[in-house]
Amino acid sequence: MADPQVDTQQCRQMQDQYAYTMENLPSQPNGPAMPTPAYSTIHLVMFPAAQEYFDKAHRRSTKLKSMEDVMTYYKLIATGARCLEAVLKERIQPYVECIAALWYCEALFTETKEFDEAEEVLNKAIALAARNNLHDLKFSMLHLSIRMLATKNLKAAQKLLKSCLRESDTMQIASWSYTFQYLSVSLHFAAYEYTSVIATLRSLYSCSSNEIRYLAFLTSALVALRQNNLSQAGDYLSRAAQCETDYSRQYIPQLVVMRVILETLATILLGDVANSEAKLKAVHECLDGQVQDQSGRWTAWNDDGTFFLFLPPGTDGNSYLPLKFKWWSQSEVYVMSYLISGIVSVHSSWDKRKSSKYFSEGLRVIATEIAGDDSPEAPLMTITQAADRVDFYVTTKCYILFYTCLERFVRGDWSSEGLQALVEAVKSVPAKTVTTLYPLILYISGLFFQATGKLPSALEAYELIRRILPQNSELSIMASLSMIIIYRGDLMRNSEQVSILGSQLEPFITNSPNNAIKFSWALAMAVDGSQTGIDIQNNISGLLMAARDLANSQFTTIIMHLGASIFNEQEKKESTAMGAFLSAKRTRDVLWCWVSGNLAAEMLRLSGKDLMAEKQYSVNKQIYSLVDSLLNSPPPL
Repeated sequence: MADPQVDTQQCRQMQDQYAYTMENLPSQPNGPAMPTPAYSTIHLVMFPAAQEYFDKAHRRSTKLKSMEDVMTYYKLIATGARCLEAVLKERIQPYVECIAALWYCEALFTETKEFDEAEEVLNKAIALAARNNLHDLKFSMLHLSIRMLATKNLKAAQKLLKSCLRESDTMQIASWSYTFQYLSVSLHFAAYEYTSVIATLRSLYSCSSNEIRYLAFLTSALVALRQNNLSQAGDYLSRAAQCETDYSRQYIPQLVVMRVILETLATILLGDVANSEAKLKAVHECLDGQVQDQSGRWTAWNDDGTFFLFLPPGTDGNSYLPLKFKWWSQSEVYVMSYLISGIVSVHSSWDKRKSSKYFSEGLRVIATEIAGDDSPEAPLMTITQAADRVDFYVTTKCYILFYTCLERFVRGDWSSEGLQALVEAVKSVPAKTVTTLYPLILYISGLFFQATGKLPSALEAYELIRRILPQNSELSIMASLSMIIIYRGDLMRNSEQVSILGSQLEPFITNSPNNAIKFSWALAMAVDGSQTGIDIQNNISGLLMAARDLANSQFTTIIMHLGASIFNEQEKKESTAMGAFLSAKRTRDVLWCWVSGNLAAEMLRLSGKDLMAEKQYSVNKQIYSLVDSLLNSPPPL
């Protein structure tokens, strides 16, 4: 989610404004000179010095390879902080003192976590700003104070935030009202208080700034996706798209990219393969168009992911007042786009090399970004920001490796290489993220064990998922479906467990918005041994239509294969078997092509079409050489 930002860049802007004011002071009228306090000008030397030390440290934050490098970094930060301390010890103008205090406390907060000292300096400076009517600086320091307080006591931070919001509304300073509202959204979002997030965002839906409304709708859509309310997410995204068409100024590229990515994710969660392909095409067109953009907005995308939205002219007496936010950097956008592209390609196209290329390119970008940048143009970031950036990339790498395993499994490659790579990558993931990845590793391990005949291990993995996650979560549902399939098989047949799992699952699947999950359930229930031949044939016919509507080629092939085995009329059995083979061939699904081809040849033989059957058998032999290379992989774990 895009987060509001108030940081040292604002300090620099205030420094520039102060320098301009000092250079353009009005001349004194004739007459006796009024006595003026003797303020120190030490900040004219110390501010640039502090900035230089901070920049040197932040430029090397992505290349800290040893403890010596880390010590050098903190020495530079400490030297910059001492420059600001030197300013605060002098008798300086209130405006300068507030700038120095804000900058100094921001450094303590982001670099050292020495909150007590920062709070003491900050509280004194806030009182000074209030006495001198320095409203911008006071609110900037209060913004920092809220963020600091939120790390220790979220409720106290939210209480202070409400007070600041009331004050900015009373003073009719719209820019700070919007800034505090988005800070409230960020705090509630981080605490998973989604109802409070939506309540805060509602007041922004009618904002006079088209861009602020746009971001409010996108954030609301993200909340709806988190809550699995896909219809509501679609409504918010439609309203966001309308904001884009209403633009009177140039578009904000971050908002456009954010929208098309969220739209694609929504279609993936719905299991809507056809629309996923269309939305993915929009993502690619958007990114390709940005690269070719002549306005310079795409190339000006900041390395740290920050961007500006603008309040309309006249707000607070200003023209196009900017509000600063932070989202993904360009590289992070590309990595996520490669991941999403690979996921859609696995589902929609059985030319698996296509999805594999997306995943490989995503891993290549991640490796490049983690290696760091030694150039003078390297992005400036704190050591914490650099660590968060690495955490983002290693976590995304794990998701790419997870889907790489799925992609291999779907095309019949059951080697352990992908799974081993995923398990190894998780070792580098921060502890807070491992809890999210663990169920995914269990699921992919369960699939691996199930396919390689280690059914007790597969059941154990699936049962762990059911214990860890809520039973209505999609991963828990899929784990339960896999258990039903195992208990129905000859090796571990257990009708009682099938019945128990089925009764537990049915209400969750009925209420699921994901059509692919509903289809999987219907497929598993289509032939459960309790139905007549006519009922089964009707089920298969209905599922075949549903598979075509989903535009899922593997579902279509499986249903056709199943139908060819069940239908009574030989002519229908033959045509359905050939349809399954042609469907698999069209989508280059080698494994199903071979399985369906064998069934098609047998149906042709039973129909007395020996010449066509022999020709199909010959084709099947050629396909088997590819299947053999997939199935006879290195020994499993």
